[in-house]
Amino acid sequence: MKKPEHIYETYIRASAESLWEAITSAEFTRQYWHRMTVESDWSPGSAVRFLYEDGRAGCEGKVLEWDPPHRLSYTWRFLFDEELAAERPSTVTFEISPMGDSCRLRVIHGDFDEDSKVFPMISWGWAEVMSSLKSLLETGRPLDVAGNQAPKRGAA
Repeated sequence: MKKPEHIYETYIRASAESLWEAITSAEFTRQYWHRMTVESDWSPGSAVRFLYEDGRAGCEGKVLEWDPPHRLSYTWRFLFDEELAAERPSTVTFEISPMGDSCRLRVIHGDFDEDSKVFPMISWGWAEVMSSLKSLLETGRPLDVAGNQAPKRGAA
């Protein structure tokens, strides 16, 4: 049986380089991604961590693929909840395709077990985070969404 996956796709008026920087730079992620900063040297095999303002890690993983500014892939494991942290890591892949003065961004989050508790959370989570990213790059302001603290399990 095929493992569940979630695909989020949007179009953003920004260069591939600007979009890449927004996804991989702590300075940018802090502005739109639940106030978390991303930390990694981005070499395949290296750790990637998303840190809250108080220094707690909300997510962690390992870099699988690094092809700037087109494709980034890493494993993903939530840390803010013991039950979620106990699940096997899933995989997140970002694909950036330039299209004139804009880019198509595809986020593919997959490799979940069938009974995953993380999978239902990511459908609303990716929409919130990527919509805020789009707003930041196009207007200079992220969305003022409820995701400015650690997400609550099961909240939509």
